[in-house]
Amino acid sequence: MCTVTLIPVARDADSDAWTHLRLACNRDELRIRPAAMPPEIRRRGSRTAIMPIDPLSDGSWIAVNDAGLAATLLNVNPPAPPGLMQSTLRNSRGILAPRLMACSTLDEAERHTADIDPDAFPPFRLVVVDRNGLIDCRGDGSSLRRQRLALSSHPLLFTSSGLGDHLVEQPRRALFESMFTHEADWPAAQVAFHRHAWPDRRHVSVCMERDEARTVSHTIIDLERGRATLTYYGDAPDRATSPVALSLSIREAAA
Repeated sequence: MCTVTLIPVARDADSDAWTHLRLACNRDELRIRPAAMPPEIRRRGSRTAIMPIDPLSDGSWIAVNDAGLAATLLNVNPPAPPGLMQSTLRNSRGILAPRLMACSTLDEAERHTADIDPDAFPPFRLVVVDRNGLIDCRGDGSSLRRQRLALSSHPLLFTSSGLGDHLVEQPRRALFESMFTHEADWPAAQVAFHRHAWPDRRHVSVCMERDEARTVSHTIIDLERGRATLTYYGDAPDRATSPVALSLSIREAAA
């Protein structure tokens, strides 16, 4: 259960290519789930990556590496037919984003997503991005759909909820579209959007809270020319908490 936004912070005046991309993620979890560990640096093949760690899976829902490749994971929660039981014998979705951190390019990451066995995981949405493009990979528990996209000149939103994705998609997207109206204000709008909560509808809010679950952390990834930075807040973005920020110099893969 997450809400993810992606904005261009700076673009090349001549080519209109993104020179600075910012990805922000609210993580929503059950209150009984152990708190994540702060971000750390880990080796993945020949690459170095930064990611906060989920202690239950030793995996993560968000990561970035020194190739300038970032990945974030959302659980998918479709309306369940009556009587449908989800298998408990599947792998943790938390291993998907870290696995891609061994990749050096978006092309390589795209090839790796093709090898994901959708039967091995509960439904998920995996978003992989660098400053040149995006892969939207979805598994529904039985089939896999992948889409390679050029980066839009407008902010992007991805969202899910344990209540059912269909219950939060419309209100959160309407809020998103109302807040991201002027390009000069997009960075400030991104901050405000991830902090937003309707007092009478906290259960469907971007910064959500209900009896059994709440927004538990906020993560920002900045992809710039030559540098990738992950900034982690270990609580909801509307609560005061000190950030942990780690950076990597982006390096080309060895020939």
